[in-house]
Amino acid sequence: MLRNYYFRLISTVLLISICCSLFGQMLLKLIELTSSYYKYLLILTPLILVFTKFSNKYLHTGAIGMKYFIEAATNKKEKVTWKFPFVLTLNTLLAHSFGVSVGREGVAVQLGGAIGGNIAPNEFSPEKKQFFVKLGMICGFAGLFQTPLAAVVFILEVVSDKFNFTINKVYEYVIYVVAAYISAFVSHKAGLEKFFVTIDVSGININLEFISKLVLVGVIFVFVGIIFVLLQRKTKALVSLNKNIIWILLVIFILVSIVFEYRYASLGTNLIDLSFTDFEQIQVYDFMLKIILTAICTGIGFSGGEVTPLFAIGATCGVILGVWLGLPILVTAALGYCLVFSAATKTYIAPIFLALEVFGYKLMLFAVIPAILIYLINKKYSIYK
Repeated sequence: MLRNYYFRLISTVLLISICCSLFGQMLLKLIELTSSYYKYLLILTPLILVFTKFSNKYLHTGAIGMKYFIEAATNKKEKVTWKFPFVLTLNTLLAHSFGVSVGREGVAVQLGGAIGGNIAPNEFSPEKKQFFVKLGMICGFAGLFQTPLAAVVFILEVVSDKFNFTINKVYEYVIYVVAAYISAFVSHKAGLEKFFVTIDVSGININLEFISKLVLVGVIFVFVGIIFVLLQRKTKALVSLNKNIIWILLVIFILVSIVFEYRYASLGTNLIDLSFTDFEQIQVYDFMLKIILTAICTGIGFSGGEVTPLFAIGATCGVILGVWLGLPILVTAALGYCLVFSAATKTYIAPIFLALEVFGYKLMLFAVIPAILIYLINKKYSIYK
């Protein structure tokens, strides 16, 4: 039984790592190939939405989402069928190929949870099954973003797993961390590149004025994340009241995308790149329009997720705040990248480790105060609640 357990453990980590790496590379390649044709493809997004809803309904996967796996990680849930990851992956790839403003972590985390849950056999105890689901979710996030520490803390915070340090829990945490590092390593070796920007903070004069501005920036980032959650909830509420609103909102997305020349299509990596390489090209309205269009696309039923668009929203908002407050722009862009995402997911420790693994240990220190502000201000708003 022990050998069987460790065999399944290793199989879970390696399979998820490879799947997430292949998915990430395929997605980026598709975006590269299709982005020049968004002016034609965006008009066809209603067909993609119909296909997404039909496939979920026909294969009975419509009720399965991030919330399902969060519950599966803490309570007894039926295993999802193996067809679910394929449906989710296909629908996400289609959404991005046609320029829909959604993320990609949905595939990685839910695919990981599905693989972990299915590899755990029925004879395993409920606790071990939940462990495999959490392990799969962690490996999925770590494999896609190659941020192992942030992946561990993020998933544990999202599933409301209280941190305690009994012998069994410490052993469990060690497995999560080791598995996350292996997943990130294998994913990278399989060809998926990691996003990393070194932020130089050596010239910053840390005084009372700087700390005051840092607190103000942190508060704004928290409310930007909350605004996204509220807009997404409002969109879903409107859709549940009247299904015809779906098509009105989709037309709004298409028209705004055409007017702004597809600037807000897909992941938002174009906005992230501009924030750190040519921030003068970032406009005041970029983060707000990305919020609105992503809330529409995720709210009406497209597959994908929200995390990478939240990175883009935070980075672009950080650029504007840096300009307005006279702060180092790359620093505020990097903080926004980490903190808006965390504010929208109601995670408090994850942004600190995300800052460490994406921007370096020096920026991590600047993320501590804003992370505390997320804890103090955001008590109930999360895209996963």
